[in-house]
Amino acid sequence: MEALLTLLRLQKAGNAEAEYEDASCPDENGRREGAELRFAIADGASEGMLSGAWARVLVELHCRFDWMGGSVEQFLESAYGDWQSFTSEYLRGRETRNSPVQWYEEPGFEVGAFSTLLGLTLTGRSQDRSGAWTAVAVGDSCLFQVRGGALLRKFPLEQSADFNNRPVLLASKPAHNGQAIGAVRRMSGTFEPGDVFYLMTDALARWALGEDEEGRNPWTVLRDHATRDGPAFGAWIAALRNDRELRNDDVTVLRIDLPGREPDRSPSA
Repeated sequence: MEALLTLLRLQKAGNAEAEYEDASCPDENGRREGAELRFAIADGASEGMLSGAWARVLVELHCRFDWMGGSVEQFLESAYGDWQSFTSEYLRGRETRNSPVQWYEEPGFEVGAFSTLLGLTLTGRSQDRSGAWTAVAVGDSCLFQVRGGALLRKFPLEQSADFNNRPVLLASKPAHNGQAIGAVRRMSGTFEPGDVFYLMTDALARWALGEDEEGRNPWTVLRDHATRDGPAFGAWIAALRNDRELRNDDVTVLRIDLPGREPDRSPSA
């Protein structure tokens, strides 16, 4: 099985690139091959401390975690361990640079970091390039399966009206995850050659659902931007923001193209 990955991302208007708090895995474009392929995005919450780093912990863990044999609780236990390793190294680095944590930062460290998570696993089933997919989600980052230019499946939100300002988030502190554990959503399905999956953080996902509901085809627009360079995507997002069609937030799109069927090479009669 193979898939072609296109990653498009942009920080919130007015922020530096280093302030981007979404995360993706993989985090670069290219072709992926294997019997099982994993992808993930996460949207770090700006109200948390180091939420962008927590988002990276979650997506990287999804891409190596055994979801078939492991539970959400086991996933989080591994995530807490990865987070502890990150924060220990982060604090040592601050000390080395003579920039220790200040008193006004301490409450943020006590509360912790927060993020959504959306993970997709593709499993090849046969030589005809079809197969099965499973997805797991917490929060409002969304998956869309597109076939023949039309929306086939959407997950976990079904309508643009379903978005709000208080999505359920995974926390880096175990004490804050009671609601999130109960809110984990799962979905599964099948894919065919030529299908396209989009993983999107909430701002653009809401726009895409709204466009689809109005009978406009956002998938054609997104397909076109997946073939252009980063500046063109940035200019398009800026225009949507200026026209108030898109909330000013970090934007991440992971487009996964599944190649079409091999042409029939059998000799003609």
